[in-house]
Amino acid sequence: MFASRVNQGNKNDDGGSDATGQRIWEDVQAVLASRLPPEEFDRWIAELCLVAEVDGEFLLAARDPVALDRVNTRHKREIERLWAGMDPQGRTIKLICWRTAPAELRDLIGDPWEAEAEDDTAFVPNAAPTGGPAMTFDNLVVGPSNQIAAEMAKRIAAGLPAGTPITLVYGPQGTGKTHVVLSLRAEAEARDPKRKVVYLTAEEFMSAYLDGVKARDTSGLKRRLRTAAILIVDDLHRIAGKPGTENELYQNIREVTGNGGQVVLVGDAAPGETVGFGQRLRGEIKGATAVEVGLPDAAMRREILTRLARHIAANHPDFLLGDDMIQKLNSGIRGPGRELTGAVWSLFTEANFGQETPTMDMLDRVIRRHSGEQREPTIDVIKKATLKVFPIGKTDLEGPSKMQAYVYPRQIAMYLCRTMTRKSFPQIGRAFGKRDHTTVLYAFRRIKKAMPEDLRIAEDVAKVEALILDLLDSGQT
Repeated sequence: MFASRVNQGNKNDDGGSDATGQRIWEDVQAVLASRLPPEEFDRWIAELCLVAEVDGEFLLAARDPVALDRVNTRHKREIERLWAGMDPQGRTIKLICWRTAPAELRDLIGDPWEAEAEDDTAFVPNAAPTGGPAMTFDNLVVGPSNQIAAEMAKRIAAGLPAGTPITLVYGPQGTGKTHVVLSLRAEAEARDPKRKVVYLTAEEFMSAYLDGVKARDTSGLKRRLRTAAILIVDDLHRIAGKPGTENELYQNIREVTGNGGQVVLVGDAAPGETVGFGQRLRGEIKGATAVEVGLPDAAMRREILTRLARHIAANHPDFLLGDDMIQKLNSGIRGPGRELTGAVWSLFTEANFGQETPTMDMLDRVIRRHSGEQREPTIDVIKKATLKVFPIGKTDLEGPSKMQAYVYPRQIAMYLCRTMTRKSFPQIGRAFGKRDHTTVLYAFRRIKKAMPEDLRIAEDVAKVEALILDLLDSGQT
């Protein structure tokens, strides 16, 4: 019988081959998420379900022929290549269309998307589909750039007063706004499972609305949204310039708030800087309580990298990133948190999908791939950046004084001269008041050893390094 040869690929937690298959698929998704535009990943890859293992072959299902054709055309080879590199047992993966799958298989497995379809609050799972940690407050790195937004989200989740009935969470792409609101959702549902929380992206709203328009019935969408205690709409800017969709969203927002619910909008611009919306929705945005999520500082970036590396290492023990690697990633990848995580997953693939211990050569290739070739700074540029961070003069940095206020920034500068340039210890020593190479060696070892244990030192090194790169980018060399 066909059923006797099938293992259900995502309904077993006993650590058997099917559970391993699900873990491999999550790792494949994680790599694809780091390489594809978010819209492409969310629309086609995140929707795929690993449904079963049949005679050692895993079946990966697309919902319909359109989705299958898109994945086959654009992503099939990469999926197969990544899978082959991650499965030590050498099993294969096959793409199928669930709508045209054998009836016996569909009867045995059931609808892989059934849980999502039955739960009208769950447009997307809170657990990250990409192999990364679940998006909860426990996993959210909080710092100066997102502290107010995180606190606001916690208040809304707890049902506490949050200012106006509409909250706008805004900031640049890739800074963790989605993590904040998905954490809100998880917390609210954990506190009161009966409290209806609806999360969807603007693109999902638009798709559902257009489907309703084609069917001449948008009542299902209205019921789903208007009974929400908390309605969260992500990527709001994506419906700018679409009057019909915008009007429908406006009506739903008014209905939710009119019933005493809370609406959380997520966009890329402050209320006064939003463009492309009509007067009514723009008025709602301007009347919202606005909280910003900015770019993470050096300490937050380091924590993001450390946590993700630790998460990957839990399933791939050879994937160990030393503090020097974390620091190099922190300084080499200049963008927001999303770009940092993309670089880590790229390093994961570079290290044979976590089966090898990453090396500095691998890391250099990843940084060049994500950030382009970087010029090597001169010792003078490193000194200039150090003097911008610490309130001392050039003579203090190079002079003989052993006051801690001068020795500490001098040692950081020496450390960075060694890590960011190809200069030898004697060459660096001569540039700092003709010091002996043993002095530079001592400074290098002291800073390197202290960074993992002393957050202040790690932050100071990161500040100087960031300024060095800024000076190089601006041509102030």
